[in-house]
Amino acid sequence: MARVSRRTRTGVVAAAGLLAGTTLIGGCGGEQDSGPRAGAGSEAGEESATGGGGDGAEGDEAAAEVVRTAHEKTVAAETAKMTLKVRAAMGGQQQTLTGDGTVDLADGTSDLTFEAGGGERIEQRVVDETLYQRLPDQAREQLGVDKPWVSVDLRELAGSDGTVGGVRINDPIRGLDYTRALDDDATRVGTEEVGGVATTRYRVNVDVEELAGENTAESERLRQQLGDSLPMHLWLDDQDRIRRQQFEISLDGEAARSNSRAQSQPPSRETRDATVRTVIEFSDFGTEVEVSPPPAGKTEDVTDKLARRADRSPNG
Repeated sequence: MARVSRRTRTGVVAAAGLLAGTTLIGGCGGEQDSGPRAGAGSEAGEESATGGGGDGAEGDEAAAEVVRTAHEKTVAAETAKMTLKVRAAMGGQQQTLTGDGTVDLADGTSDLTFEAGGGERIEQRVVDETLYQRLPDQAREQLGVDKPWVSVDLRELAGSDGTVGGVRINDPIRGLDYTRALDDDATRVGTEEVGGVATTRYRVNVDVEELAGENTAESERLRQQLGDSLPMHLWLDDQDRIRRQQFEISLDGEAARSNSRAQSQPPSRETRDATVRTVIEFSDFGTEVEVSPPPAGKTEDVTDKLARRADRSPNG
């Protein structure tokens, strides 16, 4: 398959964020946030500020040299199994989205299943730059579609500004793309296992201006959303491939309300500042990835509907 541009792959999260219906920010309010929970999978390790090995911090120059090549070496593996965990916290409450499946790291082809609050499941495929989702009934009603699957032409979204309502921070491929633009401020934190694999953990920063490239409008939008840089943690294996990455993005109350409006959910008067933490893990590099589109007769194209929402959104 042809390699997909970064701008096209960026459109995946724009579509996914709107199509999910059970959105993390717009719908946050299910679980009470009682603080970190011990023993919740690998979450304690993910949130640790020091890593598991206690090896101390390595000089920035040596660490930066290692992490600069991480994206290229990870994509060179071509394919992988992937898990995703996104947790949004707002006003003392939180909601979690989890997902797993397989992904082509070079061209964005993927087959993923997501589960949101209430046990709702969302099947998602990306094939030849088109995103397909099988949505819960409520999400289909919000979009005004009758067929079980919806599709989005990612090239058309990327042809405008690559976003819909500013909602695209949780796409796993976009998350990997963040690692293309790391600055020189990197620190080796320690060592620990991820999925049974020995890794080294690094604390890095994404250069937001470099991430946007020469697109001035994109640079300004990202800066408003992320600031000048985005702190991130990477866990690299002995081949310097990314096994886990974690980053957290803060949204002020207005951004959270805009996100809610973009997804046809009434914004709460009590919408407050929110944080969205994303943890992505890759394993089984080289795994087979074969994905087919759903039947055409069971699929409705909603690209234009999402594009119109982008036009109405203050962040679009």
